[in-house]
Amino acid sequence: MNSKTVRKYELIVGIAGGEDALCKIQELCAIDFQTAFEMWEFALMRGREIVESGLTFFNSTSETRTRQLFCESIPLQKLVYSSSEAARPRVIEYLANLILINKLDTADECLNRLRTNTHLDFNEILRVVIDATFALYCQRNNTRVPVFNKKQKTLMQDHVNKMRGPNKALLLQRIKEI
Repeated sequence: MNSKTVRKYELIVGIAGGEDALCKIQELCAIDFQTAFEMWEFALMRGREIVESGLTFFNSTSETRTRQLFCESIPLQKLVYSSSEAARPRVIEYLANLILINKLDTADECLNRLRTNTHLDFNEILRVVIDATFALYCQRNNTRVPVFNKKQKTLMQDHVNKMRGPNKALLLQRIKEI
């Protein structure tokens, strides 16, 4: 066993032991990205509130690998979007990004998790997600009006139809106008 492997296991033991989890995970990421990602999931399962900071860190380290691992892990999607931290800006932006890059199955799962989240008002959080999706599209494409494909529109409309309240009609109208 080389020194890199020894350090990897020391960090894993430190995370499991409850030491400063995010710092240890960040250090582990330099050694082994996938193991660090799995340890982040492990820390979330143990109740540590590092959803937004972990997602931000991994996304900035390797957006492609983060997206791939996130899309493959239904338990992680559940942990992230069923927690009280799901309403944080970076977590909402990540979901909006999934919609924009056509990872619609994963986005659908995440939206379903948001609907079952008892810590949040689904009607309000869905409005925030759709606003973030529109804003992110306009920012990336330097335009004032977003353009979505039929599958993206259908996904958003399906979830808006599941909500109640004054935002429903407004959101449906906004989606139909684009």
